[in-house]
Amino acid sequence: MKGYVFAFLGLVTACDSSGTVAGAPDGSTDALPADATADAGNAGPDPCADAGVPPTSLACTGLYADIATKQLAPGAAAYTPATPLWSDNAQKARWIELPPNTRIDISHPSEWTFPVGTKVFKEFRVDGKRVETRMFQKTTSTFWVYATYAWNSDDSAATINYGGLVPVGGDGGTWKIPSNDDCNDCHKGRQDRILGFEQVGLGLPGAQGLTLAELAARGLVTPAPASTTLTVGNDGTGLDGLALAWVHVNCGVTCHNSNPSAAGFGAAMLLRLDPTQLDGRAPNATWDVLRTTVGVPCVSGSVQGQPRIVPGDAADSVLYQLMDERGALQMPPIASLLVDVPDVAVVRAWIQGMSPADGGTNTDAAGTPDAGDGGLPGDGGQSDAQADAGAPDGMSDDDAGD
Repeated sequence: MKGYVFAFLGLVTACDSSGTVAGAPDGSTDALPADATADAGNAGPDPCADAGVPPTSLACTGLYADIATKQLAPGAAAYTPATPLWSDNAQKARWIELPPNTRIDISHPSEWTFPVGTKVFKEFRVDGKRVETRMFQKTTSTFWVYATYAWNSDDSAATINYGGLVPVGGDGGTWKIPSNDDCNDCHKGRQDRILGFEQVGLGLPGAQGLTLAELAARGLVTPAPASTTLTVGNDGTGLDGLALAWVHVNCGVTCHNSNPSAAGFGAAMLLRLDPTQLDGRAPNATWDVLRTTVGVPCVSGSVQGQPRIVPGDAADSVLYQLMDERGALQMPPIASLLVDVPDVAVVRAWIQGMSPADGGTNTDAAGTPDAGDGGLPGDGGQSDAQADAGAPDGMSDDDAGD
């Protein structure tokens, strides 16, 4: 591990719906009502009574009833998406806390709206050691508070951290906690900010804990979904379900989707799956993930004019090339220093298994080439190459999270 810097974008700061940063170290925006939870069995004055939002200690966030024993609060429900975001082999655990007697609005299946008071947590471990826990708390209908807590050496406490390196292991390894600006570049691609707790990830086979089916059974979502078991049909490769789920969570949920605020919106490469299509039917040319990639040329930078996907030829497919490298145009563009070798191999095999007859220049509904606009609206100087790869303006290739 020595010499490696692990880096992930995540739940770091507080951002309102327009991306305004809050929860900064100066405390200027921490005047929201406190939501503190005392450690279970703690005698004397409540140590969290004066905690702000976000509190400076993970013990006061409400995740744990007793942080010393790692006893979770009664309302913390664990979940695991069917296909987790690749995080350079870090081990992760996730929990969500919904306020009592509330439900998640899933009337837009691709853009859930969470009730005020929702908290989402994600814990990262490297080689089995806790390094950080991220919290995402919705304090008003348009305002989320983000915070990242770095664990101490003996796992007894975690305190708020605004970005920087923390030691991992005893051989000089480090983990990079993301900075205030990092979170918004990733989470702005979601209407209500949450990334990994969504219909596709919780509905496909392999999801665990608070799945889509469990949410529906417990009456925690409204309206009730048409189906609680989602399936990607076989397009003939036998790998489409695995490959498309990986592309969905690593590329589509955050950057390459139809949300105008998403970092990759300007490239017009739409890689987020539509849950209403996952009823067992085989993927076809009308699906965004195929319509905007198969036979479609890249629109900018050093890869301009090169095909995103060439059926039967992964080596000449830019989508695969960028997944299989780490550098200026890597995919995902941030969040990773290591290639996800096993899953990228699945994507490669999926492309190799496509029939060449499926190639050709794609067209949109009007019958014109779907080349995108080559840049993000109002991106303030983002390069065209970054737009095609989905990299936020000015970001290095090192921080992300779900």
